[in-house]
Amino acid sequence: MTDGGKFPITRKNALVAAAAGLGLFIVIATRRERILNYLKRLRDPLGHRRIEVIQTVDDCHRIVSELKKHCHSFKVLGFDCEWVTVGGTRRPAALLQLSSEKGLCALFRLCCMKQIPKSLRELLEDDEVLKVGVDPHGDAKKLCHDYGVGVASTFDLRFLAAMTGRQPAGLANLSKSILNVELDKHWRLVCSDWEATELTPKQLNYAANDALVAVEIFKRLTKELLPKHFWQLYKIDFESIRSKLDPFLEASFKEGYFNPNIKFKANKAKRLSLNGQKKLETDSKKVQVRKYTTSTRSKALYDNCLLEAPDGELLCTIDKRKALWYVERNLGTEVNSDPFTVRLNFEPAGRAEGAVGKYYQTPKENQCVVCGHKEAYIRKNVVPREYRKHFPVVMKTHTSHDVLLLCHPCHQISNISDLKIRHKLSTMCDAPFTQDDASIKYKEVPELKKVRSAARALLNHGDKIHEARRKELEAIVLDYYPDEPEISVQLLQNASEINTKENNENYCHHGEKVVQTFQEKLGGLIELEKIWRLHFLNTMKPRFLPLHWDVNHNANRLEIRANEGRVEESDLKLAGLLPDASKKLDYSCNYQQNSKET
Repeated sequence: MTDGGKFPITRKNALVAAAAGLGLFIVIATRRERILNYLKRLRDPLGHRRIEVIQTVDDCHRIVSELKKHCHSFKVLGFDCEWVTVGGTRRPAALLQLSSEKGLCALFRLCCMKQIPKSLRELLEDDEVLKVGVDPHGDAKKLCHDYGVGVASTFDLRFLAAMTGRQPAGLANLSKSILNVELDKHWRLVCSDWEATELTPKQLNYAANDALVAVEIFKRLTKELLPKHFWQLYKIDFESIRSKLDPFLEASFKEGYFNPNIKFKANKAKRLSLNGQKKLETDSKKVQVRKYTTSTRSKALYDNCLLEAPDGELLCTIDKRKALWYVERNLGTEVNSDPFTVRLNFEPAGRAEGAVGKYYQTPKENQCVVCGHKEAYIRKNVVPREYRKHFPVVMKTHTSHDVLLLCHPCHQISNISDLKIRHKLSTMCDAPFTQDDASIKYKEVPELKKVRSAARALLNHGDKIHEARRKELEAIVLDYYPDEPEISVQLLQNASEINTKENNENYCHHGEKVVQTFQEKLGGLIELEKIWRLHFLNTMKPRFLPLHWDVNHNANRLEIRANEGRVEESDLKLAGLLPDASKKLDYSCNYQQNSKET
């Protein structure tokens, strides 16, 4: 029998259709409530909201107990704080908001309780429960400062937005783009009196929504990180998600997403009149901001051309431009076109040996080493340049082993996860990398800046300045030049060009200090390389690494060069391969054994 001649209706097909229909009915029947809740939340993500205002210790214990129950299966709480600023000074946090995925929005009025009760303190310090929001790290620091409580496992939603390919924006923009929920962020509401005797309905809605929206955004975005099936409409594998987010817990997004070693400057702008038209002239020094989004390349990185020794032994694979460089300078001869092969006309300093040699001889795939994506990729420096540039020359050259290809999402995730290792190295080596006093090489001297500003004002607008103000500016300039009897054009010209910066005696370049510490105290630069390589393996779990890629690659390479007499003992000591400067080149077996154990 057929259905219109298109589909044969057989007993077998009928049974399959019946089984499929029965299976669908069972899924709908058993998961009816879950499916209905899922559909409701698609229409209104905040429809299940329940607000509880807590002002007493007893109420705190009751609500915290309920929040803990909600966290049994889904260990995530929306987290936010509100405070009052008086006369430019921030007062202690007045309100703490915690929201569970069940819709309970608990608003703890800390200004009324004057302290954080034990039950709430334990919940905040529970590192199994994620506290999510936008800049929760900053809010956690405020609570620690104000009430002496540590907030464990904070997670900034902007990390998750970046990991899923979205713009890491503020909470209001994330809420609109992901949930289609508009948050009221009017400044009068944001800066309202959170210590008032009674909070207004608008304040309650604002505070509750900020915490609940954070949970809903987290749920939507985490579903995109893991494959899901129809019958898992509302179920999230929290343990799998947690393992992906671990590198970003308790990290500041601002520090992780921007290069903190660069001092940010706003472009200077001057309006000039030229031929009756006003044009904007910007300073030639542009704002130097390095985001983790780097330019993506679609062109292959590896040409896998072959380079041979004069006797035909394969030395390594190289890109075609380098191969042609040898030919054009008569240093090598083309001996094959497919694959493009160049044979050197001179004896190379060294030959390919062991696993090190095999790595350089093996052709490389143009694909993401993590997920295998082949269409577009970015070069990833496993050992970041800010450290590598301070290495001795022998360890700065031939670093292709630590340059791997990643697709754009994997590259962004990897770079953000590097923040945790930077923090670790910062603590280990007393080498701050945040934008504080020690990371600024040149400090602005306020007194000099004041003199220069006064001179420029007098030089450019002296005839338009009120007499009393002009005398005041002239006094500033003359105080700096006590030997000058009076103001002159030349004096103003000199004062307008004075250098207002001086060397910062406390300056410490993070990368340079880390490298120096490892060279002198922590086992040498080989150990620093290991830290970064192992971090890359543990956080990214690459499945497509090139053959013979090895954590101990550079150590093995230096051993070969040392045995051939092509490396200085001083460099070996810096690398950590020659602890005793008086010791000769006799370290190979012991080091290889130690490397394997490590």
